[in-house]
Formats: sequence, structure tokens, C-alpha cells
Amino acid sequence: MFESTERLEWEVEKRDKELITEFSSSTEVEEQVPKVCMNNCMTIRRETADILPECVIRKILCFLSFKEAAQLSILSKTWLQAWLTHPNLDVIVDYYGNNLDIVDNIMKRYRDGIIPIEKYELSYFDSSSQGFPLIDKWFDIALQNGVKDLTFNVPKYSSYRLPIFKILATKSLRELVMWGCHLKRASLSSGVVNCNSLRLLSLSSVTLSEKMLQTLLNSCPLIVSFVCDYCDGLEKIELVNLQNIKSISIWKGRKQRVKIQAPTLEHLSYFSVPKESSMLDMLDVPNLVSLEYKGDQIPETFVDANFQWSCYPKRLILESTSKTIASFMDRLMYMKSLSHSTTNESKSLHSQLKEVKVYKLDSSWQLVEFRSEERATRILKEGEKFYFMLEW
Repeated sequence: MFESTERLEWEVEKRDKELITEFSSSTEVEEQVPKVCMNNCMTIRRETADILPECVIRKILCFLSFKEAAQLSILSKTWLQAWLTHPNLDVIVDYYGNNLDIVDNIMKRYRDGIIPIEKYELSYFDSSSQGFPLIDKWFDIALQNGVKDLTFNVPKYSSYRLPIFKILATKSLRELVMWGCHLKRASLSSGVVNCNSLRLLSLSSVTLSEKMLQTLLNSCPLIVSFVCDYCDGLEKIELVNLQNIKSISIWKGRKQRVKIQAPTLEHLSYFSVPKESSMLDMLDVPNLVSLEYKGDQIPETFVDANFQWSCYPKRLILESTSKTIASFMDRLMYMKSLSHSTTNESKSLHSQLKEVKVYKLDSSWQLVEFRSEERATRILKEGEKFYFMLEW
């Protein structure tokens, strides 16, 4: 009885080692004892590897990437066991799907052992659809095992249908990051779900309709951060009724109008495609602290339309043409002069600009103040980035 049990344990351990070897080979992990520096002051060696308690080893592995943790798994049996229950999984299926079985065996082990999963990153580059049922199964395992941060990356040409509403129905989810997904194929008939636990929603190169975008936003009303980068299928991006939103980053496509009404918003990054004028409407963002704006055709009326009525950022990062930057500087300086004026125009402003300081990066990448005499001579370079500190 005991011999058969020991034999079974030995076979399980042997199979785990084989899986590690296969996976390490597929992810180009060298089978050697690495020197991993933590805070530049600690190097782990084989002869001291087992001195640390297993709970400490698990904690160390949590701060490492999946590949780094895989490298450390060969230090000793204790490190191997800790890696086998690593809560962060970073899985890449290559173009030919050569490692589908390896990934599937790893996910089965997490399912059968009910091993908690905190972060699950899946990149699927297989050109065929043969692995789609496996992806569905892997997502089910990750969701059942309490995944908190989920990242999914596929090429834009992929025909895979992401079970987006099943994912959003998960109560444990904190972050959802999608790359290349085609959400226009997703059915809206699944009904409305509420993912009140979600704090980050990130869409990059995602194809979706405006109705789908609003459905996603309505499903996670308590998000703190939202990213929308080069998403197709949208003529307008409306961000309203987001109760807790603090940070928004948008790389907009062509002819996409952006409307933001977010009283809690503190940080906004807005990037426009070349040779297209701004289509940004900020209706109610009174708590905005920083604004990063990149675009070569920012309207001359942008400062008047926004800074005087709807937002009063303390930091402005601007990357544009020399003409646009000069126009910004002139307008901000004019607004500053109004704060010391008693004219009717100055009295009509909701908030007055008291001070403006302009900085740029020098040759050593240090911020230096852009003096008034430099502004007077218009020593500006195309595509240069300027940093404005504003006091209201």
C-alpha cells in the first residue's frame, strides 16, 4: 500500500518535472541556476536555496514574472513545489500551436488541485482555430480558481469569440486587459451583468461597436482606470456616469469624437492621430490634476473652451507642432494676465490662472525651465514635448 502510494507520488513528481522541462524549452527558459538580484543586494545560490521557509519562497515568487519563477524552480524540490502553485500564469501559445498540450496539462493541474490564480495572461498566436475550445476551458479554470487580473492577447485577424460577459460575471475580477479582440462578434443577448469588483478596463486594438462599449462600461461602473487605444468600429467614445473613474488614457482613431463627463477624473492622457484636429469634449472634469495631450492640430480655441470653464489641471504635458505650442503658451500667459486685471472678461471666468511655469527636457533628459526670453524668441522644435505647471 505504502509502496504504491510512494510510486504514485514519484510518478506525479516526475511528470511535473517533464512538464516544466517542456514548458521551459518552449518559452526559452535556460535550465541553469540563474542569478536573480532582488533590490540589487541578494543573489540566490543552490547551496542556500532550502534555508528559506516555503512560505517565504512563495512570497518571493509572487514578485517575479512567470518565466523568472520557472527558472528558480530548478533550485530545489521546495522551490519546484512553490513554482507548481505559482498564482501568476503567463501563457503564450505560438503561431503553430506546438505547446497546446503543455499549456493544457498545466491548466488541468491548477483545476484538479484547486490552485488559486491571481494573474492570468494568455497570448494566443496560433493561426488555426483548433485551440479555441481549449481557450474556453482555460478561461473557465482561471475564473473558477478566482482570477483577479486577466489579460488576453490575440491578433486582430483572429476569429475567436471571447466570452466577455461570462468573464465580467466573475465577482473576483479586478483588472481586465484585452488586445486585438473582436467584440463585435460577441452577443449582447447574454443580458446585463454587473462586475462591481473591476477597477481597470483596458482595450487595445479591439474592434467593437459603440453599443458594446457602453454595455461594457455599464457592466463595470466602479472602474478607476480606463484605457482605449486604437479601437476600431467607434465613431464616438462617450465616458459618462463612471462614479469612481480617476484615470483615462485614449489613443483615438480617425474621426472619433471623445466626450468625457467625469467629475472624479484626475488624470487624462489623450493622443490624436497625425494630421487630424482634436475632437475632445471635456464637459465636467473639475478635479483634473494632469492632462497629457499629443496631437499636431489642436484647435486654437481648446484652452478657452476647456481651461476656463470645465477643468483646471495643475500639470499639462503637451506634444505638438511648434506653432501649436507657441499658441498654447500665448493663451496661457494671457489668461494669467487676466488674473491681475479688473476687466469684465476676467470677472466672468470661473477660475483664474495665477501662475504658469514651462519646462522642457534638456540633452541629459532633465527638466529645465523654459524661460520667458526663450518664449519671446520662439526657440521651439517640431515634436518637442513641453511641461506646464499651472496654479489656479
